[in-house]
Amino acid sequence: MKWSSLGVKLAGLAAGILLVGMLGSTAQAYPPPTGSVSMGTSSATPSAGTSVSISTTVLNQFGSPAFGLSCTFQVVSQPGTSAVVDTSPKVTDDYGIATTTLNVGTTAGTIVVGANCGEMSGQVSVTVQGAPGAVTFRLPATGSGPHEAAPIWLIILASGLVCVVAGSGLRIAARRARGS
Repeated sequence: MKWSSLGVKLAGLAAGILLVGMLGSTAQAYPPPTGSVSMGTSSATPSAGTSVSISTTVLNQFGSPAFGLSCTFQVVSQPGTSAVVDTSPKVTDDYGIATTTLNVGTTAGTIVVGANCGEMSGQVSVTVQGAPGAVTFRLPATGSGPHEAAPIWLIILASGLVCVVAGSGLRIAARRARGS
């Protein structure tokens, strides 16, 4: 009877270990990583009315290029309404890179472009500058040296002359009024 009770105890112990092992292997707090998406642009500050290239590099969960993956691009936000990105699906090459074209439109400001590649996504921003050849108005110089400003003695002399002439004119007008 000793062997049979030992067998029951061992069977119970084995069942407990099996149950704990199954629970431990299925209870995961986070899903395993699927990879990463990084994005770049041929110019981070293009002029209005131009186009830039947007590239996406996709790596799998092991850090290797994810080739043959379909990526779609979209304008997430923009300052106006004229920015357009090629939305047709692009397939990543042997290096995990997919590329599209963004026409930045005519409004200056920040455009955010997003990419969805399988279960992964990424974003990149482009800051559009004013239109090429646009006129920029600048304030005139404020006088940073003697070659740009009148000498102070000339300003004082001119101010004194204006006061003398103005004062003389008032006395003359006042004398005429008394004399009449």
